[in-house]
Amino acid sequence: MMKKVLQYICLAFFSLLWVIGCHPILSRGALELGLTEDSYRYGDLYRLSNLPQFKERTEACPKKFVNTPPKNNIALYIIGDSFTEKQRIDKRDFNVKTYLRTHWNDSLEVQLNPEQRNILILETVERHFREHFAVPVRTLKISQASVKSPTTNEAPPPKSWDAILHESEEALASFVFSSDFFLKIKEWKAALNLAWFGRHNDQVAISPDGKNILFCWDTDSTRITSSFYPFPDTELNKLIKGVNATKDYYRSLGFDEVYLAIIPNKTSIVAPEMGNYNHLVERVQNHPALQTPIIDVWGLFNQHSTEVYALSDTHWSCYGQGIWLQKVNEVVK
Repeated sequence: MMKKVLQYICLAFFSLLWVIGCHPILSRGALELGLTEDSYRYGDLYRLSNLPQFKERTEACPKKFVNTPPKNNIALYIIGDSFTEKQRIDKRDFNVKTYLRTHWNDSLEVQLNPEQRNILILETVERHFREHFAVPVRTLKISQASVKSPTTNEAPPPKSWDAILHESEEALASFVFSSDFFLKIKEWKAALNLAWFGRHNDQVAISPDGKNILFCWDTDSTRITSSFYPFPDTELNKLIKGVNATKDYYRSLGFDEVYLAIIPNKTSIVAPEMGNYNHLVERVQNHPALQTPIIDVWGLFNQHSTEVYALSDTHWSCYGQGIWLQKVNEVVK
């Protein structure tokens, strides 16, 4: 009898863990109550590798325009990658009256106010530039009718059971094993694998000097996302046409200005010697046929290469983010 009671208790306990860990609202509530830890608190690359030499808590970057009423009538729109997601960038970073950001993969309908100066920034990390402009960009749809609030036009496609189970498994593992106690055990294992066998998680790479951890999508020369994947002039010319066509399309819909902002891969800045760098950012920004104004951080990132990216993450540090935000705010003055 006691054995069955214990079995039921264990079943109920682990079922509860599974439900909380896999349910986004419940897991968020558990995080707020301190029952679990944010698995990304030390950066996405540390999360993959658990190498202790690349463990650094992610910073909450200061906001420049908190409770500062803008002295302009500017509406800023961003189509962006993960560098501008809401956990990192929001309206408090810009001196603008209104602000809206959407991801490249989303479809959003908005209404432009003709009495405002409407500015659109096409923000893309270097690794995804080629895919973003290989096809016509239609992420933002402009409505001529009254739109009370932005809403997505298209529902996301249904996920396969394999994808759902994979996400559930990952969410559950993050919920249960993200405490510093379990991370320390993972660190011991990762450190031993690297020291004894020269092995680490296959989703990351380590720079030749051992000072930087990098994302494999940037370093693997067989991937089109890589800084070392061949980038022929024929493809470059086609993509430049795609950028210009995007600018012309959104200008025709009512935007006053459209800018291109390419965020360099971390690898391109801190470890370009790891392969035959294709110089994508420079070649795009200096192309004679490019008719779209750019928000350029390439030169400054190179000058401050040891400071602009987080130690444990693919994304920028507060210093690197500040460089980009200053460039944007110069545009929207």
